[in-house]
Amino acid sequence: MSDITYEPNESYWRGRYEAPNVESFIFRFYGRILKHDFGIDGKNHENVFDFGCGEGGALNFFFNNGFNVFGVDIAENDLTVAKRNAKQHCNQPSQTANFELVGSKPFPNQKYFENLNLDKEWMDIVISIQTLDHFTDTDCQIVLNNIYQQMKPGAVIYASFNGTKNYYYQHSLELPNGDGLRQVKVNNGRVKFDMLLNFCSSPEEMKEKFSMFHPLYLDYYDSSIREEGSEFRWTFCGTKPKN
Repeated sequence: MSDITYEPNESYWRGRYEAPNVESFIFRFYGRILKHDFGIDGKNHENVFDFGCGEGGALNFFFNNGFNVFGVDIAENDLTVAKRNAKQHCNQPSQTANFELVGSKPFPNQKYFENLNLDKEWMDIVISIQTLDHFTDTDCQIVLNNIYQQMKPGAVIYASFNGTKNYYYQHSLELPNGDGLRQVKVNNGRVKFDMLLNFCSSPEEMKEKFSMFHPLYLDYYDSSIREEGSEFRWTFCGTKPKN
């Protein structure tokens, strides 16, 4: 357990992280896993839940492929953009009701979109990209357990987590009683921030973090642009057991 607050992260996300487009690893997850492995292409209007949806780029992609979409985030400015983009790209103003502001500190048995009177288990597909690694180990487990409880049996989850190969790790310091969080200070002339981030060292550690799910694929994505260093992140794809 840790008494560390998320104020550094909250301060960063009070701004705006401009990301209106779907990332390549999301539409590849759609084509290579959802369609190929599960035969899910959106024709049955499955529910996609994005934990940390930002400006909604991924959800716009899924909506335009027929899915029902739901996104939560702590960044109010990003959610404002997500709602506006939903109106422009989805041509369905009511879709903006499916974006919800959440606090930076999760709590056990937290329900998402209670106002929509959804079933207890309503999520068919869950994505969470570059979000769970902003939590302590304890809070990450709280979030995953909350999501697990609201997923249908057999539902698919696809999530990423910072790897220790990521150059952020080289700019980080271990925190006393940090519960997995490290202080990351970066100032490379393009970005400047002081944040708290969590890192994962191996596929085995990823499997342990997501131990409530049945694992399918433990992979990664990476890039290096402007010689800033590796952006290595592990990915986990798995399902909620059916029994």
